[in-house]
Amino acid sequence: MDMHDLFHGFNSAEIAAIELQHTRDQAAAGEARALKSRTRHEIRRANAEAHLADLLPSRFEPGDSWHVISRGDIDALSYLRHALAGVSHFDHVLISTWCIAKADLQEIATWIDAGRIDQFDLYAGEIFPSQYGDEYESMLEMCKTYGCRMVIARNHSKITLARNVGESYSLVIESSANVNTNPRIEQSAIHASADLFDFYMEFFGGIRSIDRRA
Repeated sequence: MDMHDLFHGFNSAEIAAIELQHTRDQAAAGEARALKSRTRHEIRRANAEAHLADLLPSRFEPGDSWHVISRGDIDALSYLRHALAGVSHFDHVLISTWCIAKADLQEIATWIDAGRIDQFDLYAGEIFPSQYGDEYESMLEMCKTYGCRMVIARNHSKITLARNVGESYSLVIESSANVNTNPRIEQSAIHASADLFDFYMEFFGGIRSIDRRA
């Protein structure tokens, strides 16, 4: 429809008022959308792992996403450690990482021993068996002792999935950081989203290990 036909019968002052109100309505709608989005996304800066407890909630509300940029000793496991403090346990934890430190595997084993994690899966990069021999053997032992699962693949993703079924609580941690401490700048995002958890879990569930022992 032509703009002149749309405003047929209105004088110039009335047309100007209608256009002004339309412009205000559009601006208000855009502002409302922006405000709604911002309430669901929190942004934080962290200098060290010890600061996470001050920056992040002990429990993440469904639908919320928290974004963290850091330049200190914060690795991907730091966020899982923080999340465990706000829940009785996780039925299933999956960690995808290029590599993982032996001390971190030992800490995960203590969580399994304590009943804080029921099932643990590790997806590591193809270099893990050859370049991280001690860690690789430790993970094989965890598979034998606890029924953990290890998948070796051409993998460079850094994802942690954690779910407590009884509490309907699902977390996805996306990070540039591996599960090993380093002084590099890293960014991470923690999402309380069951849909995103299922999305990643389905993908990783379809990956087969390229390692004969895993």
